[in-house]
Amino acid sequence: MTKILAVMIGCAFGGAFRFLITTYVNKLGHFPYGTLTVNLIGCFLIGIISTLLTERFTGVSPYLSLLLTVGFLGGLTTFSSFGNETMLLLKTGLVMQAMLNVALNTLGGLLAVWLGIMLVRIIYS
Repeated sequence: MTKILAVMIGCAFGGAFRFLITTYVNKLGHFPYGTLTVNLIGCFLIGIISTLLTERFTGVSPYLSLLLTVGFLGGLTTFSSFGNETMLLLKTGLVMQAMLNVALNTLGGLLAVWLGIMLVRIIYS
């Protein structure tokens, strides 16, 4: 039960941050910039957090790990929104924007995870 509460608390904060970030960033235009932004931030942060938890702070409570990764980052990132927004772009005939959205979220996300990992390793080397 405690693990579920840790995830729920993390999700609440992650979801609130997602709302605030996407509300602000979506004002930039008619592309799903908000979802892209939170997905890239989430990927960068999971690179940092997972590397810290597995390479530096191995004794951290599993509850804190769940709160941060499954909870907070799960609430922050939005794979379902990414899929829905991509389908909406396709339905409205914006095929190039849909492909760009897929490429930026996928490749950008992988790059962000790698950058988070490298940042922690550089700091602690």
